[in-house]
Amino acid sequence: MPSSPRRWVGALPTPLALAAAVLVLLCGSARAQDAASGTSTKDLDAVTVEGARESASTRLPLTAKETPQSVSTVDREQIERQTLTSIDSVMRNVTGVAVSFYDTQRPLYYARGFQITDFQIDGLPSYSANTNQEFDTALYERIDIVRGANGILTGVGTPSATVNLIRKRPQRTFGGSVALTAGSWDFFRAEADLNVPLNADGSVRSRFVIAPQKKDSFRDRYSEDKLALLAAVEADLGAHTIVSLGFQRQRNDPKAPIWGTIPRFASDGGTIDLPTSTSFSPSWTRWKRESETLYATLEHQFNEDWSLKASLARTEGETFSLRTYGYGRTTATPLFINRYTGAGATIYAGLGGGSETQTALDTYVSGKLALFGRKHDLVLGVSTSRTEGRTDGYTSVARWSYVIPNIYTWDGYAPPPLYAKTGAWTMQTTRQTGLYGSARWRLTDALSLLTGVRLTNWSRQTDAFNTAGLYTGTTGVQRVHRKATPFVGLVYDITPELSAYASYGRIFNPQNYKDVNNQPLPPVQGSNAELGLKGQFLDGRLNGSFALYETKQDNFGVRDSSVPPGTLPDGGSAYRAVSGTRSYGFEAELSGYVTPRWRIGAGLTRTKVERNASDLIYANFPEYLMQLSTDYQFGGALAPLSLGGNLQWQTKIEGFNIPHPLLGAVTVTDPPYALLNLRATWRFNDRLSATLALNNVTNKKYWANLDYANYGDPRNVMLTVRAKF
Repeated sequence: MPSSPRRWVGALPTPLALAAAVLVLLCGSARAQDAASGTSTKDLDAVTVEGARESASTRLPLTAKETPQSVSTVDREQIERQTLTSIDSVMRNVTGVAVSFYDTQRPLYYARGFQITDFQIDGLPSYSANTNQEFDTALYERIDIVRGANGILTGVGTPSATVNLIRKRPQRTFGGSVALTAGSWDFFRAEADLNVPLNADGSVRSRFVIAPQKKDSFRDRYSEDKLALLAAVEADLGAHTIVSLGFQRQRNDPKAPIWGTIPRFASDGGTIDLPTSTSFSPSWTRWKRESETLYATLEHQFNEDWSLKASLARTEGETFSLRTYGYGRTTATPLFINRYTGAGATIYAGLGGGSETQTALDTYVSGKLALFGRKHDLVLGVSTSRTEGRTDGYTSVARWSYVIPNIYTWDGYAPPPLYAKTGAWTMQTTRQTGLYGSARWRLTDALSLLTGVRLTNWSRQTDAFNTAGLYTGTTGVQRVHRKATPFVGLVYDITPELSAYASYGRIFNPQNYKDVNNQPLPPVQGSNAELGLKGQFLDGRLNGSFALYETKQDNFGVRDSSVPPGTLPDGGSAYRAVSGTRSYGFEAELSGYVTPRWRIGAGLTRTKVERNASDLIYANFPEYLMQLSTDYQFGGALAPLSLGGNLQWQTKIEGFNIPHPLLGAVTVTDPPYALLNLRATWRFNDRLSATLALNNVTNKKYWANLDYANYGDPRNVMLTVRAKF
């Protein structure tokens, strides 16, 4: 279990502890100023910028039309309307995002040909490939996705996209909601969201959210228990200052998770078409993740033009996995099933566990600067983060295997391997500090120039400890000093409803690979250039955008085939840096209301990737991806009824170097296909509604991935009853 939040205050690194103390002093100063001025708390609402939000890539107060990048937002209304209970279901409904399903606990997301690893919560980095990636939507008010490189706020990452999850915040009035969901394969879920003001005027307020979930699966033996919760308190310290303190927790505890691939070919060379329920996981396998976050925020308005915001978060997480995968007679022999006897599969085990602690602080001031007769927007900030990832040592399970007699009749039995912790561990520590600034210069009434830059110091090292807990050495030491990542954009208002823009941004990503000389590879260099149009139509009810883009990535690490694997001093494999990977294409999106009762959404993406032959990512993208959605609210006697649906269509995908029993490695093609989801909502009154969702209506059987082959979900149904008060 992650440690109690009480331990965390004393565990803060010294700079962060000092910063936290500064926040407290600022709060006291702000309270004194407000008491002296005698202003009312109602003045807080006067500083809100109508229609503008803090940009997830620059922190500037920008509307979507003013942002020179492709932006999509999934708000609370859409989350509830489409029954989107996880970040995975959200990402499948975002224009320009391709979902690559590896296995049950590792869905990966790609934009513009590159993996999305920049996940933020309230603007602070939050993603962890180990302990914290399966976000539950019950805790969030909306999710913003900005595609392209985000070098200003992230510093380190890929030129794909930034996903910023905005937490629910306490409100001034009492209210809440309760939702119950039941669905296919014994899916049961509850959500409770309660907002409680703690004094008469709501200047001190709280919010509590909890979402337990339990489900089985169409996959044999797979099930998962999940719990997400949030508790937050917020207070107005006078007229111009808001402070908040919160805690959130999420636990995912799956049994018999899928790890590895489903074979495409039988031993005779033909396709085998195994059932979608196929699993090579016994019931004793696990892949547990849990994390807890304690966070605090201070917002202070100095005057009508200038404000300060400081955010601090500390996340502790743990993970444990005991997994199996199916392969051939040895771990070097691909898996091919005899279509008549069901024989040919042997399962092998993998074991791992550890913990991770991430502490992040971000402080910035934003305001308006008067120059040359115009007011310009300016943001100046500093951010720092420290991540400590512990990997525990276990006795080896490499010698364990089990031959499945017949995959068609196998009931999942296999004797579990014996294992134990050795007491040894490694600790990887990653530090990052950045100074950043961004500005919107209003050159004319119609033309704005956006500029920004970040200077980043970054370091990583891995310390090893033996079974007695004694330090034995440090490896993988990496340092990056004063790395600059710039951003520049132009926005021109052609008319009040239509704007044109162009932008360019860069980003870098240190990689944990070493070359044949046991030296770390240089950071991956990424860039994104795009130009486009954005418009608002029908009195602002309908929003549209179109973007052309080119994204590049160089110095990407791939296995060095000139030397055998496992030849480095620490037992690792050598890598080399390759360049020349680029993607280009377009994104078009239209969303909003055609009439007051008819809502539409449409997105079309073209992504063409030119990748170095050695740059294997084990993900397959269609060149064209189209997403359509519609909802219609009836009138008259059918006024309580709304009907809607989503259609996702994609062109063919290709998989390369797929093992074949007769031909060695082959290229396979999956033809174009479409997935249809339908839904209906009946509102009994303003406070009570029921939604029925039917997913994959045609029960299409399809590969969710080819290079790392696994099936997508078959037809399933979900019924949600929601009450608000």
